[in-house]
Formats: sequence, structure tokens, C-alpha cells
Amino acid sequence: MRETKLKKKDKCILNALLENGRLSYSELSRRCGISRQVAFVRLKKLLVDGVAKGFSVCLDADKLGFAFNAYVLLIAKPEEQLRTELEEFLSNSKNVRKIQLLFGRFDFFLELLFRDKDEMTEFLRTMQSFGAVERTETFIVYQTIKDKSEDPLLECLKEEE
Repeated sequence: MRETKLKKKDKCILNALLENGRLSYSELSRRCGISRQVAFVRLKKLLVDGVAKGFSVCLDADKLGFAFNAYVLLIAKPEEQLRTELEEFLSNSKNVRKIQLLFGRFDFFLELLFRDKDEMTEFLRTMQSFGAVERTETFIVYQTIKDKSEDPLLECLKEEE
């Protein structure tokens, strides 16, 4: 996939929406020095091009009762049918935030959320019962220092002088 070249007004729109995703087109146009119609057209193009994937609210997992955040590295057996069953289980699980396929020693990287250790233990037991699971390594998060997934992307939105 090739990199999308962003115009200055696109960068301004994206920065403003990262700050507050609920801005109106009028406010976007004011902040970026463009007309409301240009803000609308540019944002629609960013969405169609897939640069912006939509708008959402950030939820606080702790305040919603999810006290356990865990990461699992998983080695899977190569049999396709077994892996497909495991992938379906993981994809449909309410505790799985992210599934990533890896190059290297491990095959999967999972980000998981649980209400308590019992819920986590039950999930891990169920996951490990799948025939595709050869080995797992689980990491339980005890403190998050930084959680800003957009920070690495902000560099490309800096305005060039």
C-alpha cells in the first residue's frame, strides 16, 4: 500500500478532529481557514480514501469494570482447519481487543481485557484447549504509563513550513 500525500488543509482537519472528533464543519472551517464546504469535501475524501476510518468515543476500561489488561503471545500449529477454529473463537470473543499475526517465533499477538482474574483464567483455559494452540505466553499489565495510539501518526500531520 502506498502512502497518501496529505495537503496542508487535510492535516489541519485531521489534527483538529484528533483533538475533538465532534467538531462541526463550521468549526473545522474556522480552525483551518477554509470554507465549510471545503471542510466537508476534504473530510469526505479522507474517509473515502481510508486515511480517516471513522469517528468513535474513547472509553475508559477501568471505569467500565475491566480491571485486567493482558497480552498473549501464541504459537499455533500449522494445520489450517485448527487455526481457522481458533481465529473464529478469538474474533468472536468479547474479551479480545486486538489480534495481530506476527512474523517470528510467535504467530499471534493478542490484546485482552477482563473484569477479574477468574474471567481471565477461564478465557485462557478455553483458548488453550483449542488443538491449534501449541504454546502461549501471557503478560498481565499492572500499570499503564502511556496510552496514546495516535502519537506515532501525529508526526506526519505536522505542518511543513
